[in-house]
Amino acid sequence: MPKLSVWLVRASLIHMGIGFLFGALILHQKGIPIYTWSWRLLNPHIELMVFGWTIQFVMGIAFWILPRFSGEQRYGKVYLGWWSLGMLNSGIVLTATGLWFATDLVALVGRLSTLGAVFLFVILIWPRVKPLGGYAASQSS
Repeated sequence: MPKLSVWLVRASLIHMGIGFLFGALILHQKGIPIYTWSWRLLNPHIELMVFGWTIQFVMGIAFWILPRFSGEQRYGKVYLGWWSLGMLNSGIVLTATGLWFATDLVALVGRLSTLGAVFLFVILIWPRVKPLGGYAASQSS
């Protein structure tokens, strides 16, 4: 497994653990109302679970499993993937923090960073996307 995929999957599992913790605190509040502040964790919980865990895990597995190029740069421009990893995680943290403290500007900057990370990853991965069975198989009807 390439190093970028390893780091994407590891980061997604960290986000999953923190997201599960936030979800557990919210559920605990529903059953035994002790922590009134825990309801403010709902939007950061959703952010961590959707973008931090799911999207990042899919990105890591897609980078690993899609067809590689022949030659020295088997995975393409890997530096775009590392930038995407950094931008995605900083965007998730900024968005979750902005949602926690109800500051729209911080959440917007986080969302833009997340969007930029996804665009960088698409630029990295798009040349490796091939049709199933090749071009000739898709033309025969």
